Order: sequence, then C-alpha cells, then structure tokens
Amino acid sequence: LYRIIVSWEHRGQAVTSLCWDTSSLKVYVGDSGGKVSLLRAASSKLGKGPFVIFPVQTVTTVDSRVVQLGYQDGRLLVSSLTRCYLCDTEREKFWRVGNKERDGEYGACFFPQNKGLLVGQPALLYCARPGSRIWEVNFSGEVLSTHQFKQLLSCPPLPLITHRNEPHYDPDRRASQSVAFSRLLYLGDLHLLSWSDSAVYIFTPQSGQVLLWTEVKDILDVAVHRNELFCLHGDGRLSHLSLLSAERCVERLLRRESWALAATVCCMFQHAVTTSRARKYVPIERLEHLRAQLGSSPDLELSAQLEQVIGKLEPSDSASSSRRSSISSHESFNVLDCGIYRVISRRGSQSEEETGSLINHSMSEEERLKEFSFTQEEEQMDHGRTSSCACCQAPS
Repeated sequence: LYRIIVSWEHRGQAVTSLCWDTSSLKVYVGDSGGKVSLLRAASSKLGKGPFVIFPVQTVTTVDSRVVQLGYQDGRLLVSSLTRCYLCDTEREKFWRVGNKERDGEYGACFFPQNKGLLVGQPALLYCARPGSRIWEVNFSGEVLSTHQFKQLLSCPPLPLITHRNEPHYDPDRRASQSVAFSRLLYLGDLHLLSWSDSAVYIFTPQSGQVLLWTEVKDILDVAVHRNELFCLHGDGRLSHLSLLSAERCVERLLRRESWALAATVCCMFQHAVTTSRARKYVPIERLEHLRAQLGSSPDLELSAQLEQVIGKLEPSDSASSSRRSSISSHESFNVLDCGIYRVISRRGSQSEEETGSLINHSMSEEERLKEFSFTQEEEQMDHGRTSSCACCQAPS
C-alpha cells in the first residue's frame, strides 16, 4: 500500500464530496467552503507504477458547501446548497443548471444512456429539488422536465425479509412524503437511487415512476456498483444490497436451506412465483422439495399456503396468463418482476445481478411491485457477517 499524493488544498474546511474519474486516475474533491479541486496521478505501466504526480489544481469555487460531485465524459457536475453547476473540464466552461435556487442538501448525478436506441446518446442529469421533485436535464445543462414524486411515494414501504425479523406488509400504510433527496446515484441501467437516514428510494426516472421505497435505518452513505448497493451505517456496519428478481431471491434462500423463509417469500409474492418465467431459477421440483422440508415444521399454516401456491403454477409452455389449478412434475412457476428482496449472505458469497422492466403509471399496486428483488449481504465490521434475508414486494 503506497501513499501517492497528499493535498492540503482544503486545509481548514471539511471535505464533503469525492468523485473519481477512474479512466485517468483523477479525483475531484469538494469541501464545506464550496471549493472543488482536482488531484491527478498517472502511471506509466498500465496502473502498476511508477506514478507521475501532477500539481493539485483548483477547478472552481461555488457559492456554498458542495453537497455532491459527479463526472461523466469530460463534464463535472457540482451540486451545492443553492444550485447545480455543470463544468466542461476540457474547455474550462461553466453553466448554472436551471434558474431557480434552492436552500438545503440536494443531490445530483449523471444518468448514462446505455439501453436500446439510446446507446451512444449523451448522458442525462438528474438534480434534486425541494418537495420530492427531481429535474431532468440534458448534457448541456438545460432543464427538460420536472418529476414530482411526492404523491407516488404514498405507496406502502416494501417489507424487509430477514432471518432476525418476520416480514410484514401493511397495504393500508399510505401517506404522501416530502423527501429531500440529499444524494442521487445511478443504479443499474434504468434506475435512480436516493436515501435518507431511515429509508432507501429507487425510481425509474424515464417513466417517472417510484419503483420502491423500503425502510433501512441509520444510513450515512451509499456507494453503488451496477445493481449493488454498499451502505455505511452510523454504528459502523457495512451492508451490501443487490437488486434481484423475485425468483432469484427464492433461489438463493433455497440454496442456503432457509426453508421457512423461502416458503414465506413464495407465499407473500405468489403473483411473481406462479408465472412460467420463474421456472428457470426455481423449478417445480425445488418447490416440492421445499414443501417436503416443511413437512416436519410446526407451522402447518405456512405449509398449507405453499401448497396453494404450487397449485397455481403455470406450465412452462403456457402462452397465456391463466392460472392452473394443478401442475405436472415438469411444470414450474415464474415470478413477475414484482418484489424487492434483501439477502444477507454468508462470508465469501457473491451477489448476483438482475435487471427488470420499466414500470408504467397505469400499473396497479400489485403489478408495480412485481419487478424486482432486493438481496442484502450485511457485514458488521466488528462482529463478522451474519446470514439473513430481506425481501420487499406488494403481496396479494
């Protein structure tokens, strides 16, 4: 482990944001006084050193504390307490994003266009505004539209499924929320992530829909990689969450022999597990094995509920959405992408990736929450990693 460079550029101020440009070993630093600087180191041997050190460069000083920094294709995005700024780092040109100021911690991030016909198009920007609003901005800093999520966030929080707590879902828990999105992050190919000290929020901004929100306590900071979330908590814990489909969550629980929890997930999210697409990950044989494992369980009600779910499974070659009252041994279920799951895995296990489809405003509450699963692998730095699972989705 080598110390490459030390900067005293921000002496006397608190560093409030860091942003890497990994392609050129640059790191942008923002502080509580509004200063943004650039640290740069280059390697002559494909990252193996020796390193060439460049002088620390002051990029800009904005009007107030830097809340969040972002970098994409030569553009630096700076979100302060009052507004967002866009900087062309090559031409050293700066723009203010929008005309209206704000007062408080509101995040901003780039949103690359990596899907379908949009591949190769310039990235979008999303900038948080008061009242659960988010601006959609083009790569030149022009505000295209405003997304209002206050009423959409009145949907119930998705339940967390963990070995330590029995999952509960209250469909009547509905109240609009006015959330200050203090940070925004690009998640996967379609989603936008924000969080507070008590909840995580995931949006599909290009359809203007809240994919989910779920309660996660005492979050200080979050980093993302593809569909993976790494959450730092106030007590020093580090939790690892993955966005997965419902069937992948059930598959994981079965692989870890968490029989009761797997059965609970199947019953709670049966609209997802009864469709033919889920068969790829959880064939009928595995569900029947699960039912056999529950045979000696004192929870006869759970076993009976799982039996009903198995009776609704669609055949693998079914082209219709109709349910069958009985299925043969070769038939399986499929989970509509209808849930959010978090799985806390054992040490050394690897998380898996999954994608899902966009959510439409016209979808019912049931359909809205069929698309995703959240798996969590939670690590306590002092006590090692514990094994449990959490799942979120709107049960029927």
